[in-house]
Amino acid sequence: MKRELVFILTLCLLALVSIRLATPTSNPTKGEQPIVEWTTEDSKAYAQDKLYEWQYKQWLCLDKLWTRESNWRPNAYNRVKVMGKNAGGIPQILGLDPKTPAPIQIDRGLSYIYNRYHTPCKAWEFFTKKGYY
Repeated sequence: MKRELVFILTLCLLALVSIRLATPTSNPTKGEQPIVEWTTEDSKAYAQDKLYEWQYKQWLCLDKLWTRESNWRPNAYNRVKVMGKNAGGIPQILGLDPKTPAPIQIDRGLSYIYNRYHTPCKAWEFFTKKGYY
């Protein structure tokens, strides 16, 4: 519910920025392009909207990835060994003990994603091609 509300608010803000951009601030004469004043506040609002959009997309990818890996269960444990280690926890990291507290599992999982793939969406893209990340 909270994600849906953030998404709807983001769409509303983008619509307002689009309307603002499409509204000329002067009356151009025939053949001239309208002059649209772009303020510092407009720039900040636009950048903030883009950041929210990026964060929402990254969240969707992370949610898909870890739902497929462990269904977000901190005690998830894969009995199949890879390089002599089992994968465990929410992010299913090799050698991660499922008894590790969930916040630490999430921190380690995010660190792994950022260091190896840079974003959750790139990790998800790799996962969809290879079946692991």
